[in-house]
Amino acid sequence: MKKIGDSGAEYQVLKDVETIATDIETKVNEIENHFHNTELWLGNGAVEDSLTGYQLTSGNNLFGSEVLLLDTGDTPVRAGNTIFAIHRMFITALSSGTPYYIRFIYGTGTVGDAETAKQYTTIPITSCGVGVNTKGSPAGLIFPRLAVGTKVWAKCKNASNLATISGLIGIHEYVE
Repeated sequence: MKKIGDSGAEYQVLKDVETIATDIETKVNEIENHFHNTELWLGNGAVEDSLTGYQLTSGNNLFGSEVLLLDTGDTPVRAGNTIFAIHRMFITALSSGTPYYIRFIYGTGTVGDAETAKQYTTIPITSCGVGVNTKGSPAGLIFPRLAVGTKVWAKCKNASNLATISGLIGIHEYVE
């Protein structure tokens, strides 16, 4: 008696269906973990629930110097997690009313190597006011999932030389 999958063509169709099902399972798992996860907010020094944000300083219409947000020992925040992603930034203070760009750079080597390799994401921030009462909402980030221990830096760009922007970062951690 002949069974389904005995011929080469039927076997390949079954393998294709299995590959598609595995791909869907992986994507659903990622969505489930992303939307049903805890949110951790980190401030200066990667301190959880800190009220003191990181401060970035711009160049004159150029990106300023980078600030290390997460060092190799800062993740996982909660033991047992193996990957993380920065997903939001909450602005706590601005010195300029003109738009900013914030670049988040990630890697295991130097910031220069990571930036050369295009390991970064950049977001625009528009002012909701100048000073500490900016009344902004957290800005969302598109960010890859990274192995714990990966370093993350940030730097900003503004039309004003030495413009500053301060904020907290929100991360998700996962077990992969």
